[in-house]
Amino acid sequence: MLNLQSKWILFTASLLVLLCFPVFSDDAEVSIYRDYDDGLFGRSPYRGVIFSVKLDSFSRYNSFPVKDVNGTGNNDGLTGYLLSGSRAEDLEAGRGNGVIILDSEKKIFSFSRDGINIKFGLEKAPADLYEEISRTYNTLLSDSRRAQQVIREVRKMYESGYLIRIYRAENVYRPQYTGIEYEDVLISAALIADSFQPLWGIHDGNDLTAPVN
Repeated sequence: MLNLQSKWILFTASLLVLLCFPVFSDDAEVSIYRDYDDGLFGRSPYRGVIFSVKLDSFSRYNSFPVKDVNGTGNNDGLTGYLLSGSRAEDLEAGRGNGVIILDSEKKIFSFSRDGINIKFGLEKAPADLYEEISRTYNTLLSDSRRAQQVIREVRKMYESGYLIRIYRAENVYRPQYTGIEYEDVLISAALIADSFQPLWGIHDGNDLTAPVN
């Protein structure tokens, strides 16, 4: 039998668990690898540092055009984030959750939901992305036959899907400024990209455009 003091301790501990559970439960968030290389489409060769933002905090940020984030003089919001062909078909058919078609021919869309405002385009991967896929898995996998198998599988996913280019993003990385960093570009791409990203060093996405059943 528990004495009165033990019962009180047990009751207090149970109450603290109930009160603290919502605080420590997992909140929805978007994450990127912070140690990315913008010359590698935002791929992180080491996946050593993660930067995360809670989704319910986006209402506090502002949306700005992406301009010359790589210092190239171009409006360069291209990423290595993949949107599958089936999800692209959903967007083009008007089935994307929170998505508005801006230019169906050029595959340019806007996403606006829950305080998130993004403008993005879909385009086929260039040759150097496929070269990066080959370099990545030839380096990671010592078994050459296994490496070639993985390379073929990853290539097929990109060939049937699209890279995400961000034209407008939210300034979540340095909200005190009115400019957009490449971190913001990657975060925006991760929000709408497929939940599984096959290229090592590209963080899995949130697939927020998925149709609601």
